[in-house]
Amino acid sequence: MDELEYHAAVENDLRFKKLPDMRFLKRHILTSDHHDFIGRVYDLGIVAYHFDSYADLAKHEDCKYAFDIDGVVHLLARRVESLNLAGDMLWPDPFPTAKALPISRFEWLTAAADVFLTRFISVVDCSLQLVNAVFETGLPSVDCKIKKLKKAGVSQVVIDLLGTMLDEQAHLRGERNARIHEGIERHFTRDDQTFKIAALMEKGRGITGIDQTGRTINVDRYFREGLVGLQKEFNRSTRKLVRQMDALYDELWEEFEARFGPRIAAATHGLNAGASKKR
Repeated sequence: MDELEYHAAVENDLRFKKLPDMRFLKRHILTSDHHDFIGRVYDLGIVAYHFDSYADLAKHEDCKYAFDIDGVVHLLARRVESLNLAGDMLWPDPFPTAKALPISRFEWLTAAADVFLTRFISVVDCSLQLVNAVFETGLPSVDCKIKKLKKAGVSQVVIDLLGTMLDEQAHLRGERNARIHEGIERHFTRDDQTFKIAALMEKGRGITGIDQTGRTINVDRYFREGLVGLQKEFNRSTRKLVRQMDALYDELWEEFEARFGPRIAAATHGLNAGASKKR
């Protein structure tokens, strides 16, 4: 299916759907450190303050392992929390007018969709990096793929969790790829062509009339329709993501302690970097 056929199919589908519910949803806000494993690793990361350089720290296996994991956990947690940037764009308060935004309201939705899709999809990619670090597979970052992690000795339970995460986000990954690699955009309303033109012109005199579906042109309605559609996708996807991340953190915590415990038990530096902690 080429781009013209794709758009024709989507537009035909949208025209025959019932009018969308445009009531704003309650926002789901993501936190970066809600899981105890994250707090555990953050606490251990403080050991870095005992050393003047990474080279000195790396001489102690327990300190090096804890510090290295701390760095990757910080990156992943920050990426999860960064989804709230998309949330800020999807739950604007007050409801923005044309003059309140530096771009048109159609472009605002386009940018919000880009932020959400790219950052949401990258959470799994960042999770692969953490799995790589915890299991000490030694794979280069570019090779952190599920098949290679499995071959490198990552447990089947963790591999299955990662596979589930990839499967759940498949449709969003497909849209992300279509947007970035093929230039295909998401439809926000039943007549995006009119919405785009009307939104671009509302900073001036605006336009009036009837759109292609027979509805009176109304940028506020178009914008709200697009926002609510993205809100539904955001809430549904991020709530599921949190549950999946919790299950992954549970498994990684077990593996982390199994590797860190013997290291700290054998340590002679006297820094008390943190004994093995059971949940």
